[in-house]
Amino acid sequence: MNDYKAAFNEAVTDLINHKITDRQERIKAVEALTDAYIDSVGQAPDSVQLERLADYILVEELTDMHPDKITREEYPFFSSWQLQRRRNKESSFGNVATVGVDGKDHRKMTKRKRRRAEDNYVDRSAKIRNKERRERYRIERKPGEVRTYYQQ
Repeated sequence: MNDYKAAFNEAVTDLINHKITDRQERIKAVEALTDAYIDSVGQAPDSVQLERLADYILVEELTDMHPDKITREEYPFFSSWQLQRRRNKESSFGNVATVGVDGKDHRKMTKRKRRRAEDNYVDRSAKIRNKERRERYRIERKPGEVRTYYQQ
């Protein structure tokens, strides 16, 4: 069984290396090769080899490097790397409502919850500042000496 698969693999490689330019001739050659395999073995070829043959038939579409196939062709399809490139350029609708034309995120800002250590640090520094403020306030609000500017 493996000898048939290895022989078919070599036959597929040879067919691909012929680089037939006309698509109809490629289709006929692929069909003849697969029919011969089915007649000799009695079952369909391996899916990997069938995929290689399908890629060989569609070589023009798969090697078309133009990034905007959709406007040029009636029924375009993408190779795996072209589809990946297209998905990388797309953005989800989730960001449409919050991201502006300038690229900035215009969502309402939310505060994050502080950790306990951060709260303790803030409390300690606030107590120190409150002590200093209280002392300055006491000095500034302390009644001063009474001065008289006229004599009786």
